[in-house]
Amino acid sequence: MQPSRSGRQPAHSLQRAVQYLRMSTDQQQCSPIFQRQAIAEYASGRSIRIIRDYEDAGISGLTLRARPALNQLLIDVADPQRRFSLVLVYDVSRWGRFQDVDESAFYEYLCRRHGVKVVYVAEPFEVDPSPMSPVMKTLKRVMAAEYSRELSRKVFLGHCVLAERGFHVCGRPPYGYQRVLYEEKRGSTRTLEKYEYKSIRTDRVTLMPAAAGQVGIIGKIFEWYAWGKADCTQIARRLNDFGLVNGDNGPWLPRHIAQILHNPAYTGVGVYSRTSSKLAGGWHRVPEEQWITVPKAFPAIVDQKTFSAVQTRFADYRRPPDRDELLDGLRMLVRKYGKVSQKLLKHYRRAPSARAVAAEFGSLNAAYREIGYAPNLNPEREENRDIERRAEALLARVTSEVLAERGHLVTYEKQSLTLCVDNLIRFQIVARAPWMVDGKTPYWSARWPDRFNIDFLVYCRMLRGIREFLDFFVIPAGRIQPGKFATLVGPNAEDFNLLRHSDLRILLDLTDSVGLTQVGRFLERR
Repeated sequence: MQPSRSGRQPAHSLQRAVQYLRMSTDQQQCSPIFQRQAIAEYASGRSIRIIRDYEDAGISGLTLRARPALNQLLIDVADPQRRFSLVLVYDVSRWGRFQDVDESAFYEYLCRRHGVKVVYVAEPFEVDPSPMSPVMKTLKRVMAAEYSRELSRKVFLGHCVLAERGFHVCGRPPYGYQRVLYEEKRGSTRTLEKYEYKSIRTDRVTLMPAAAGQVGIIGKIFEWYAWGKADCTQIARRLNDFGLVNGDNGPWLPRHIAQILHNPAYTGVGVYSRTSSKLAGGWHRVPEEQWITVPKAFPAIVDQKTFSAVQTRFADYRRPPDRDELLDGLRMLVRKYGKVSQKLLKHYRRAPSARAVAAEFGSLNAAYREIGYAPNLNPEREENRDIERRAEALLARVTSEVLAERGHLVTYEKQSLTLCVDNLIRFQIVARAPWMVDGKTPYWSARWPDRFNIDFLVYCRMLRGIREFLDFFVIPAGRIQPGKFATLVGPNAEDFNLLRHSDLRILLDLTDSVGLTQVGRFLERR
């Protein structure tokens, strides 16, 4: 094809391309304007026509997350109707500073797989076809990732130095405080408004008490909790009843009160690095011994005596109650409500938990007997249920130990009474004494759970009031419908005899040598 008289290639003969631009901050030398100029110079000398821009402005290159332009580019690359065959990028670091260099290579491979080539216009390996070019590209990716790691480390160390000097480094101030900008060159200070930040690197930010109203609220919160013995829920309700709002102009919640009461900043202590999130990773809590704490970093709102009283009360709540305290809590419920139930134990904040009572006394009924309380239930049935629960726990523990000794990975879920073996087979273990027909004829019924999945139901038959097992049924999935009962022994019993065993050695056979898909046929044969 002949060139036009102007010396330019016809538009339809130019190779079509798109350009990807990224800049993480507005202070970088590698600005979008600079990237556009470099890419335009590269394209003009190679008969390339740029038809579209994809730009991520002010976005980190550590991950693909929150990079809408790159995400859209990858979507468009996979579109068979796309109108380009090249992606022009300034250099490897603009494509991304992925900490896993294989991730960067993977996204480039996705483009190449769909017939689109990624070209880094400022990299020397783009014009060097030698075998060392792929090595250089990988090295550049490693260098881009390392730059972010090194920069993250330097920024964190710089923040630590400022925190140790008593300055407020980052984050919103606690309720009751306001940020104050100290201009080092002028030696003056001024209050920073919400969403206002310092613009000069040598300026520093510290904290000062906010408006008198907020300071007064903080003082009342600590006073009510430390000396008034109100809890977080009561304090939040009291503030809302007064028509007061929190720092976000919303209603007070108990968790807001708890956060304030735990914060040592109200005694003037500066604390930095309580939580951490580096290199776009998830947030995690830093061990307390690694916190940076600076006493008297800024004016205190709460005196140390009150703050210590609050922390002592929190520590008392976290301390597990002893036997006498559990009994006193049960007696208090009887005096207040005339009864004790699991529902009351769950919803009444000053009552002990049902789990703590059962752990200390073995069962709720045993604790009831200690305080002379007789629930309006069939005492014989409740006593049998205690025996059944103990038998289930004992059988689960012994079975877990035996399977673990044989090299299996066993986890026990106490709430559902299930054993999971090698992350493959799930057993539910239940122990049951008989129900009585007309108070005379015993029968044993099994129910298949409908709220979670199991592979086998291990049903252990017992007699009432006797802590021994009669026999065992190992029932595979499919024999009983979820949520339905089936009578194993007694009047109108179904035929489960093939699944009946005198001991549980069958579980060892199942877990040692039988595949999960063969289990049903294996049990039927036995």
